[in-house]
Amino acid sequence: MDPITVEILYKETKKSLKLELLAGKSGLKNKISQAEIHRPGLALSGFVDIFSYERIQVLGNTEIAYLDSLSERERTIAINRLVEFDIPCIVVTNGNKVFPALVKLCDERGIPVFRTPHSTTHFYRLLSGYLEEKFAPRVAMHASLVDVYGIGVLLTGRSGIGKSEVALDLVERGHRLVADDVVTIIRKGDDLLIGMSDELL
Repeated sequence: MDPITVEILYKETKKSLKLELLAGKSGLKNKISQAEIHRPGLALSGFVDIFSYERIQVLGNTEIAYLDSLSERERTIAINRLVEFDIPCIVVTNGNKVFPALVKLCDERGIPVFRTPHSTTHFYRLLSGYLEEKFAPRVAMHASLVDVYGIGVLLTGRSGIGKSEVALDLVERGHRLVADDVVTIIRKGDDLLIGMSDELL
């Protein structure tokens, strides 16, 4: 799946995630290429050998409390360790305070900083669901898809073999046509496939 920009994330989830943009507006074109999310506690403390900087970084109560325990100089050094990497964006959860050093350094580096009132756990759940949907493997197939008692029945075969006719016959028997001609199949998790139409039927 192609990367998405931070701007797309912001526009599509601003209401549900209750995101407030506080810094780094120039970095809204930064790319998000992974569905996973990261909490950078170790990176803030100085261990960056295996820092997953390509992911969205979340600062929860623990990270904010750690930064708050530092002197202003130490805090600036810790934040600088974080933002020297090409991070897509940073989200501060629980409505926590955002330190001036974080705003200043992220403005300079073009790293968007958001704040949300959601708890870290709830935010993780919402954001993970959105990113998993965005990055889920998908394929478009020449087929028909019918909802039969809540189960998707995918009708495939060469052109002209009668897929649409079989689908319409099922519809006449009370089942629901989901897609005809082109069906998009999305894999969610290891054992769930979801089919949909590109157009409203």
